[in-house]
Amino acid sequence: MRTRLALMLIARKLGMHSSAAAKRRILFNILLISVVVAALLFAQLFVVSMSRGIANKYALLGNGHLQVHENADTKIPELEHIVDVQLVAQTYSLIYSPSKNLMVRLKGVGDSYFTDLRQAELTFLDTPLDTKGSSLPQILLSTSIAQKLEVGQGDRVALMMMSANSLRPQLCIVGNLYDSGYKELDENLVFCDFSLLEKLFGSKNDTYFELLLDSDDLSDVRTSLEKEGLSVTSWDQENYAVATNLETSRQAVLGVMLVVAILCGYFISELSRELIEDDKSRIALLKLLGAGNPLVSGVYFSTVMLVTLISIVLGTIAGILLGINLGAMLHFLAQKSIPALSFYLLDFQVYIPYLDIAIILFVLLLVSSLSVLWSLQRVRKIPLLSCTRFD
Repeated sequence: MRTRLALMLIARKLGMHSSAAAKRRILFNILLISVVVAALLFAQLFVVSMSRGIANKYALLGNGHLQVHENADTKIPELEHIVDVQLVAQTYSLIYSPSKNLMVRLKGVGDSYFTDLRQAELTFLDTPLDTKGSSLPQILLSTSIAQKLEVGQGDRVALMMMSANSLRPQLCIVGNLYDSGYKELDENLVFCDFSLLEKLFGSKNDTYFELLLDSDDLSDVRTSLEKEGLSVTSWDQENYAVATNLETSRQAVLGVMLVVAILCGYFISELSRELIEDDKSRIALLKLLGAGNPLVSGVYFSTVMLVTLISIVLGTIAGILLGINLGAMLHFLAQKSIPALSFYLLDFQVYIPYLDIAIILFVLLLVSSLSVLWSLQRVRKIPLLSCTRFD
């Protein structure tokens, strides 16, 4: 009997067989909480996906997922998750145009360097320049560097390359321009042929093997390589400041989302307070009819938490659907070339951070439950004579 009574009361509080005003209030609260949850999850999904996209740019184009620092004739073991091995060289150089100069990282790569994985991260301006009649080596500039130097495809630039205690000048021709979609990376990365650095610096050159993996877990492959006696580093060690900033940003945004989730949980307790304030006389009447505080509190707690659960489910679905369809929106923004967005990555694969989502929803549910239980303490304080009226 008590169970049937509780279910009937919960159904009425949810708007079933109730007035239009009561239904509108419940629907409004469901909509409001759903929008907040969807915004929380969408923001976290966006930030995590962008961070992973930036990390992927640095791994594929900057240093590889793993780097093996050995001499050029070292044999790299064939392991399961290694999909590409490239011998590369690098140095730092001043690059001069007729009007400007910049300090850049010059990376020497072989003919097989730009695999399908790497080409998927790049947009080339045009077909490579045909320089058969020229003895000058070609270099590949980013559009960002080309704009700063005020040069284009086919123009000549001078490199003053530095390695250890060596300085070597070299006149080059801009063979093509690329755009990775992330200006922070493009502004200091220039590609040249591996043979150019090998000719100029020989054994003094900074040469290493760049490894690409098909797994996010680098530790197993790294451990296997180190067991072979190889000196191995990862992309985040080579780009420590970038990796640290990305992880700090992700954690900071997660912290902000948790604070908003806590505030949303407090708002949910306000829903239970409003329900109790509106139903004081009914609650008093239920008490007079023999319903105890646990039954009444359970009805209101169940009602509010059902509203919360429905809102969370709807908000989670909406947030994830919005995140999955980010591509069209980002493509639209990229085409607009908005200066304020030039330092943000706008082409990345959407990643759903299940752990972060679970943490946000758990905190929201926990705070909601505690705050609703706290607000239901006022049920005990409602006097029985609240159901009576005197003219």
